[in-house]
Amino acid sequence: MEKFNYKREIIFWVLLIIPFVYVAYIWNALPATIPIHFGIDGEPNGWAGKWGIFIIPVMAVFIYLLFLFISKIDPKRMKGEASAGIFNKLRWALTIFFFFIAISATHSALIGKLDVSGQWLAAIIFLLFAVLGNYMINVKPNWFIGVRTPWTLSSDTVWKKTHQVIGKLWFYGGLAGFLISFFIGLNWAVNLMLVFAIGTGLFGVAYSFWLYKREQQQIES
Repeated sequence: MEKFNYKREIIFWVLLIIPFVYVAYIWNALPATIPIHFGIDGEPNGWAGKWGIFIIPVMAVFIYLLFLFISKIDPKRMKGEASAGIFNKLRWALTIFFFFIAISATHSALIGKLDVSGQWLAAIIFLLFAVLGNYMINVKPNWFIGVRTPWTLSSDTVWKKTHQVIGKLWFYGGLAGFLISFFIGLNWAVNLMLVFAIGTGLFGVAYSFWLYKREQQQIES
């Protein structure tokens, strides 16, 4: 079992704390009602009270804790240094992603408009897909992350084959989407990201079902 690395965790804690410190620093300058959702044109279309500014920083802490203790609370009890290493890398990717999103969202709430273009956000999300896809290929069966369908959770073989394909789709598709986002219009970049996310998700469900049915036919024959 991997020992708890306090030195490594300090970096995580700094990334998680900075957004809260930033909020505290600008708290008095924030209006009573702040924008919490923006359209692809960068203009706000969703509003909340001042405390809504904590939604993303708190979400980041939750994701961090989930990935920190996932091996202990998962009924499937993923074990081994390889599995622990994958979860640590996923924690890095998601913590850094939420750090930048939290800082951007806080600054956007302060100035009343999106501080980066939707095109940049689409590119960043594509890049996150590429990073996650690189690690999803080797993720072992568990109840928290990955393509968790009745069929992948019922067969380790179906899980492995599904994640090998989805991982490659996310990795290469994410890299391609990241590059393409800078050469197409704003609406196209955002819509492409949404189609990619929904499309690969639906494909993962259908592909795992097909693999499971084929496996059962082979067993019965």
